[in-house]
Amino acid sequence: MTHPVAQTPAAVTAAPRFETSRVDLRAPFRWLRNGIDDFRQIPGLSLLYGGIFAALCFGVYALMQTVPWYGLGYLTGLVVIGPFLASGLYVASRDLEQRVQPSIGGTLRLLAQRATYLGLFSVLLALVMAAWVRFSALVFAFHFSTLSPTAQAYTSLLSSPDGWAVLGLFFGIGFLLAAVVFVISATAIPLILDKDVDFVTAMQTSYRAVTRNPAPMALWAASIVAITALGLATLFVGLAVFFPVLGYATWHSYRDLVK
Repeated sequence: MTHPVAQTPAAVTAAPRFETSRVDLRAPFRWLRNGIDDFRQIPGLSLLYGGIFAALCFGVYALMQTVPWYGLGYLTGLVVIGPFLASGLYVASRDLEQRVQPSIGGTLRLLAQRATYLGLFSVLLALVMAAWVRFSALVFAFHFSTLSPTAQAYTSLLSSPDGWAVLGLFFGIGFLLAAVVFVISATAIPLILDKDVDFVTAMQTSYRAVTRNPAPMALWAASIVAITALGLATLFVGLAVFFPVLGYATWHSYRDLVK
């Protein structure tokens, strides 16, 4: 008796695996120089993106004046979702690299083409930010025994050991959260935009790129924090320039790190 031949199931297409490169400690400075060069090529579009981000930060700052327990969380949370907010800047750098004139229309078309995976990754970042905002509000609520501490109450944190402990907890947890987000997102969104890969593959690739270059990427992360802090110190005006430069530099970091 002849038995029917079992049908071989269709092969499952494996997710692509991208190689990561090693870079030296000079790489972050090279990325910043390249970012400045991109800014100089398209100053108008750059200032538009930067101005929108600066206005967003100023709006959050205004929120802090009325509901500081949420405003402070949102302001620091903007650093967490920064990679998503800079998506248009990555596309602009990509266009310059391909000798295409960057435009808002071209950016929107590419973002629409990558909407599925970009959207899923953005939801992940949004959930992280929402969790951080809630956590930061609870930290201060437990300390002040109220869900609505005043701005003056926050100022009092600087005058007591308990207050410094609360601030230490707030910034310590925030640092750990930002570090995790940086590791999984350093090259993730540029990779999604460039190659249209799924967001899990993009996060895995980013993880490998960062862990393969711990010292240069730590320097790069510190540079992002320092430049962003400088922008905040200028009452957000400086962010109109610093944000696009960092966005362009991030694209160039992706080009160096992922092959």
